[in-house]
Amino acid sequence: MKFITHEQYIKYLKNRDFIQLKEEGTEYKLQEKNYEEEKIKEIDKRHDKMFRNILSRKKEMAQFLNQFLELSQKIKGEELIQCPTDFITKQYKNRYSDIVYRLKEKPVYFLVEHQSTIDQEMTLRIWEYIGEIVRKERTRQEIHYNRSKVYPIVVPIVIYTGYQKWNARTNFAEKQYQSAFYERYKIDLEYNLISVQDYTFEELLEKRSLLGNIMIIEKCKKKEEISTQVNKMIEMIEETKDREILSEIVSNIIEPIIGAEKAKEMLEKINEKEDVSMSPFTKMLLDLEIKGERRGRKKGKLEGKLEGKLEGKLETIKETVKNMLQLGETEEKIVKYMGISKEELENIKSMN
Repeated sequence: MKFITHEQYIKYLKNRDFIQLKEEGTEYKLQEKNYEEEKIKEIDKRHDKMFRNILSRKKEMAQFLNQFLELSQKIKGEELIQCPTDFITKQYKNRYSDIVYRLKEKPVYFLVEHQSTIDQEMTLRIWEYIGEIVRKERTRQEIHYNRSKVYPIVVPIVIYTGYQKWNARTNFAEKQYQSAFYERYKIDLEYNLISVQDYTFEELLEKRSLLGNIMIIEKCKKKEEISTQVNKMIEMIEETKDREILSEIVSNIIEPIIGAEKAKEMLEKINEKEDVSMSPFTKMLLDLEIKGERRGRKKGKLEGKLEGKLEGKLETIKETVKNMLQLGETEEKIVKYMGISKEELENIKSMN
């Protein structure tokens, strides 16, 4: 007996006059498969890869640790060393940890796991990964220092981007046998859980990081939400590398959800952002707008006043440009001294 896939069967139905499906003496059976589930798994793989790609940048990893762990002592990208993650154990053969970093000057490790589904055995996985890290660190110390020193500190982090509330235990001791007599022998190991559902869109956007942007996309439940949030991200990106990654996110993750046409529009906006350099004038407006939004969210009733201040600054700039034009100043000088683009100057002139 041979099995054929659903796609092969559809192809046969469309071309049954030209394709002979059954070979002599061979019985065929349609291979049953949940194709919607397979599609979801494929998208999840892309998401995992995207998380790894972003956190493989030291700058992004440092920013993630500082923002989401709220460390009292800030970490810089140059202080981190990325470590190989080829941890193979008896229980989890060929299963790899997502990201592992070590501080250059200290035996402190950061272990990051990305989960789109709930894993009730996550504490066991973390425990085994930590054991491997400890063994590797002891070997490293013996090689570099000629003798064994101390066990390292490992900070375990789980980033969860699923829709359901995470209900797995985060502390190893909570999964162990409960006995007051043996309480002192329990393993007190807990991982940091960072669940996308615990943050609002505004809180993630305010972080102004690529990882925060990815978490925003994971949080979206509707196509309209994705379009709205991605357009906000496009307005905030500045570095070329960030544009490249955002383009990759749109192409590999967002397009299958919102369709090729809308994804193409987003990619065009990203490319436009790359081609047109932001003038000091535009940057000032953007900064004022962002600051206004932040203060407005914090103070609520003051939002209208802040918007009024922003409008006042804009009017001052417009009036100054108009006065310079009336005094006969050349457009080149106005553009240079006011820090605006020629297009912005033309817009102000058209307001007369």
